Amino acid sequence: MGRLVQAGIAAGAALLLTACGGGAAEEDGKSAADGGSKKKPADVAAASLAQKNSLTVAWCHEIPAGEDDVSYGLTLRSYSAKDGSVVAERQTVLPAEVVPETVCEDGDDGVGASYAFTKDFSMVAGIREADLKKRAGAYDLSSGEEVSPPPEDEFTERLDNPGVAFHPVTGMLWAQQGIYEGEVSFVTRDAKKGYSTEKTLSTAEALSQDATTTATAKAARGGSIPVTPNGAVDAWWSDHEIADGIRLSRIMPDGEDEVIETKQDKLGMRCTPAFWRTNTSLVCGLRQITFTSDYTSVVKDEELVPANDRSNSAPIASPDGKGFAFISESEDRLGLFRADFTSGGTAQPVKVADLEAPLDGASDHIETLVRWN
Repeated sequence: MGRLVQAGIAAGAALLLTACGGGAAEEDGKSAADGGSKKKPADVAAASLAQKNSLTVAWCHEIPAGEDDVSYGLTLRSYSAKDGSVVAERQTVLPAEVVPETVCEDGDDGVGASYAFTKDFSMVAGIREADLKKRAGAYDLSSGEEVSPPPEDEFTERLDNPGVAFHPVTGMLWAQQGIYEGEVSFVTRDAKKGYSTEKTLSTAEALSQDATTTATAKAARGGSIPVTPNGAVDAWWSDHEIADGIRLSRIMPDGEDEVIETKQDKLGMRCTPAFWRTNTSLVCGLRQITFTSDYTSVVKDEELVPANDRSNSAPIASPDGKGFAFISESEDRLGLFRADFTSGGTAQPVKVADLEAPLDGASDHIETLVRWN
């Protein structure tokens, strides 16, 4: 899918900020909501993005912000999984040089984008590069402003943060630090209460808890990698020039994961790992690959949708684990689809909604399916 970001026009920021105040957002919300939503545009702008059984999609685009600087415009829109109506929408512009990486950078197909947001979608995590250092922060999705930034006049030396993520259960902001200084560890804090709540965890402490915490730590490294429900194995994409494809690793407390040698032609496993259904069944692209208990062999490799010539994004799981949703593109038209795991890949996916780009002044966006609430 065309996920390449192109620079937005300068008017984009003004349009997007107008939308935050109700102008373009309401107009766009109305056009989408007219497809079946009973909500008025004002209701859509004020409603919670995290409504039960809704699917949240993010659009991101670049906005020139002075010489060599870029700001990112974000639009989040939630659709009812039942009838495709728009139930909520937010638009904001982040400060210059703040990057919500899993949402606004190409290359990972949006996998792990859910870790960029709090459970209630009130904040987005971002990396800001200033004074040759990268700093993790949380940004309010209503105003775009940083939540509890470090004291302006503080004299403190902090280690670089290559990645950042929100823990989906505790809501704590996680960041890895010290990778460039050789002192690798993790820091966590309550984003709303600020740096006074910050705690440091060793790599062993971060990776020796529950599976959700292990997955959060992996996301805070700057790259989201699906972790098995028991937290023992992760799946990742290898771009080795000889045999690229998916690879599996046993997660070790010291952070030096052990690669598992799977007896499978890597050229036959060319797909983006999305999530694990069980400890041995991996959803990769729109396929389900089942491994033996020691992960050295593939038991089954099955397609989850009929053969097609569309461009499909990495899927996300439904809350009950019985189905999944994904974005699909055909002839430059984007749609949000859902399917279940019981059809054996023979049933046609069900369209939830057409995805219309937000009215934010940009001609090109990255579209990411963030979460099935």
